[in-house]
Amino acid sequence: MENATNNNPGLRDVAGSDPAAPVKTWACIGAVFLAFIFWVIYNWVTAPYFGPTELAPGVEVPINFKIGVWAVTIGMGLVWLYLIWSQIIQPIRKTGQPNTLGLLGIAFFVAIFWDPSMNWIQVGCVYNPYAPNLGFLSAEIPGWLSPNGHLLPEPLLTWAGGYPGFLLWMTFGGLATMRFMKARFPGISNVALSACGIFAAMVVDLVLESLLIRFSGIYAYPGSIRALSLWGGHWYQFPIYECLFGAWVGCTSVLVYFKDDKGRTWVERGVEKLEMCKNSNFRQSIVRLVAVIGFCSVVEVILYVLPMPLFTANADPFPDDLPTFFTTGAGMCGEGTGIACARPDLPVMRRNDLEKFSGSPHVSEENAVNGVTIEPK
Repeated sequence: MENATNNNPGLRDVAGSDPAAPVKTWACIGAVFLAFIFWVIYNWVTAPYFGPTELAPGVEVPINFKIGVWAVTIGMGLVWLYLIWSQIIQPIRKTGQPNTLGLLGIAFFVAIFWDPSMNWIQVGCVYNPYAPNLGFLSAEIPGWLSPNGHLLPEPLLTWAGGYPGFLLWMTFGGLATMRFMKARFPGISNVALSACGIFAAMVVDLVLESLLIRFSGIYAYPGSIRALSLWGGHWYQFPIYECLFGAWVGCTSVLVYFKDDKGRTWVERGVEKLEMCKNSNFRQSIVRLVAVIGFCSVVEVILYVLPMPLFTANADPFPDDLPTFFTTGAGMCGEGTGIACARPDLPVMRRNDLEKFSGSPHVSEENAVNGVTIEPK
């Protein structure tokens, strides 16, 4: 039987009409995200407050946490350098293009932009200002609500290697689990197999982050819902819903597992068919990278960036044993800063409120802890 498309030119065979459609779509999405990120970064580095958040005078960081900061910074930097060699440089020398895992590492580096997104409404994640930092760009993100976002001492030097290193470990954990389950249960459906990979990445995230918080002191989640946290009520508590971070990374395990016969993931398919990419490994690599960044950005925003601030907005008070270098030490909130750390018995403070209501009475950290309010004169 002759194909209907041959008899009626008005009909179009959608399948195969544009083999480069997947990579073009995801590359366009990635380009939009990158344009937005670079715009925010430009506003940040040109802002008058741009610069490091220094540890407040009189606030000390214990020696074990100083060692922890540099151990993670150096250790994960070396891990990322090895992955650059094995997943980017060596593949380029062999085939002219990097592996997808190498592209994922770069995409994970870009994902640092969204790292403190759980602080969007109010502060729930804090960092150790002893770690090398430049503050952060949160205050330049449109719609950001919590005050003093520019003071958050995001450990950029540590995360430069830590984000690609740790997140690729999560990807490897999901991949290894999917391969094991497929070998053990050959008849397993793709949906169940993908769920196993995502769950495995969530478990890896839980283990890695719990160890990182407890022993390095680089960051903590004081603004958490204690009933939904491991070790709730202590400074090293770990909110179970933070595993949403592992969930979005687990999606990259699924992406890498289901490759075509050319070794391309779904979002990279058709790159060699693009006119601008023909006969150019470099341009193919760039388009693949931007497409992978687009995929990671969309999944992270849906699974992590959007839901996490809602959890933080319903968090319990900061634990009593939280080291002061996380709050007062960074100047974000706490005693002596003039700003009470987020509590459920206080209204949510927006970033413009300090200037907007500068002549109004404020509730200090001391008042908040003691349950005292200030009445207007």
